[in-house]
Amino acid sequence: MSSSKLNRCLSKSQLAGFFALGLLLGCQPQQPSPEQALMDAAHQDAEAAYRLAQRRLARQELDAALHWFEHAWVLGQNAAATPALMLRQRQSGKLATAQWLEQQLQMQQLSEQGLELAELGLWHLQPQQSMDWPFWQQQGLTDQPGWQPELGCQLTIQPVAVNAAAAEQWLSLQQAWQQDTQLAQLPVCFSALQLVSSTELACSESSDSRIACDYQQLVPYIRDHRAQQLVILAGRGKASYNNGIIQLPERAELSLLRHEFLHIFRFMDEYALPPAAAAEVCQPEQIYPNILIGKEQLPAYQQHWGRLPEPLVLTPVATCLHSPYQAYRLIAESNSMEFYQLDLPDYYLQLVQQQLKQPELLMPVQYYLAYKARVHGWKADWWRLMQLAELLGYPDASRLLSQRGLTPITPAPVTDHRPDLTAPAALSD
Repeated sequence: MSSSKLNRCLSKSQLAGFFALGLLLGCQPQQPSPEQALMDAAHQDAEAAYRLAQRRLARQELDAALHWFEHAWVLGQNAAATPALMLRQRQSGKLATAQWLEQQLQMQQLSEQGLELAELGLWHLQPQQSMDWPFWQQQGLTDQPGWQPELGCQLTIQPVAVNAAAAEQWLSLQQAWQQDTQLAQLPVCFSALQLVSSTELACSESSDSRIACDYQQLVPYIRDHRAQQLVILAGRGKASYNNGIIQLPERAELSLLRHEFLHIFRFMDEYALPPAAAAEVCQPEQIYPNILIGKEQLPAYQQHWGRLPEPLVLTPVATCLHSPYQAYRLIAESNSMEFYQLDLPDYYLQLVQQQLKQPELLMPVQYYLAYKARVHGWKADWWRLMQLAELLGYPDASRLLSQRGLTPITPAPVTDHRPDLTAPAALSD
């Protein structure tokens, strides 16, 4: 055989051996990477799922982290509950998280071991927390206290909280009220705090809009006639006053409560109302405590209230900007009805005290909820709530009960509270 033929045969045999080796190596099982091995184990192993969730969280892969934390929790890793709930709140909000958790617990998909259900307002799933949860114990309290000043109760307000943070904030607000030199001198009482499940009241959480709740769920909490008004701490949107209901975000400060409290007495915002509200409010025949709808209203104002501030300084305000009228306040200084963080003028406090001498003329929440019941066709609720409003002395309730065919007068529009976009720099942090 020639050398060239021999070389070709050797080359062919070497290539054949190489391909044979490749085929043999290709048949060997591939070892999975550590990451893949962890993922494979995580489907059935709680500890592996928990470690995988932690890795995804470290990489800021939040959706994947939430999935694996919840999966680890389902598999029995209770340490995954807290990060899972925190991530779900970040992704979906507090109410949606509470609704999801309530469903999972009722279906027995998850363990409630170690959960602080009060933090999400699921009082009904852990009833012992409604009267004896850690915050009350830390404060040395055996019950949620109310407040009654020495002057007595011309007006009683029922506070409602939907979770632990809101409940704690309410106790702080109530204490701050007692320490406020102006507010503490009013004959205004607070009933003991009511804890209502967040999923029952279902308050909205959009930061761009007014907080709204399923207020009809509050009917069982006002079946007596002791409290005329409600204050609800829930959600994270904008505060408002709505015909007997002060609605506050769960982290509200005293200055915001004070601003909304004045709406009970028909004080109007001294900033520009939205067009729909301005159309309702800015009517020359309406007499408000803090503003005139045109300077020519001054004689009627003085006759109605029997007083004028000293000094009297008619100052244009933006309340009726979106209407044909110019509104004026009767004092010079900016105040809590324009920027809620500012002081409450003594003249405004005097007008509140004046109205508290006839508290029966203030629309109670029972009348508003009766109106809502009539709109929905709930006749039994309408009848009972209207009776409660009559027991409080509200004249329209007595008139309607004597003429049962009448429909309740439409309550006033909700008084919005907007962000203080035009507040002085020192207040707009």
